[in-house]
Amino acid sequence: MDDLIERHMGLVVSVVNSFHPKSTAEKDDYIQAGRIGLWKAIEKHDPRKSALSTYAWNPIRWEIIKEIKSVKADRYCSMTEDKNPAYTTPETLWEHCPDSLSMEESELMGLRKMGYTLQEIADILGKGRSYVKRVVYKAVHKIRECNE
Repeated sequence: MDDLIERHMGLVVSVVNSFHPKSTAEKDDYIQAGRIGLWKAIEKHDPRKSALSTYAWNPIRWEIIKEIKSVKADRYCSMTEDKNPAYTTPETLWEHCPDSLSMEESELMGLRKMGYTLQEIADILGKGRSYVKRVVYKAVHKIRECNE
């Protein structure tokens, strides 16, 4: 297995470079995430169906995307902790809902508080996800303005 990983590291580096990492450290993190994706691909690959490099491209890419999202989430949490702790814990954010929220915004925020995803809320309401996202973001903006 180690031999397969080493032989396909060029693919990992190629996928990493498509994300245009800003620093060597960032590139190294992406490469490590890509290695994990490659390892997962090797575990699940059926050589009778496709070449490993063809099959591995998506798992490598998705592991890098997960790495990018986790780094952004960590960065966001550290930024908000410095500004106002009410933004970091959902329980305290919900307690400060202003009266200026519309009935729809209050309903959507209640569903978000219960843990529903934007897609699940859209399915419940029979609306599009982008519409729900716009309404939720508008409500969050109002809440933040109220708490500043």
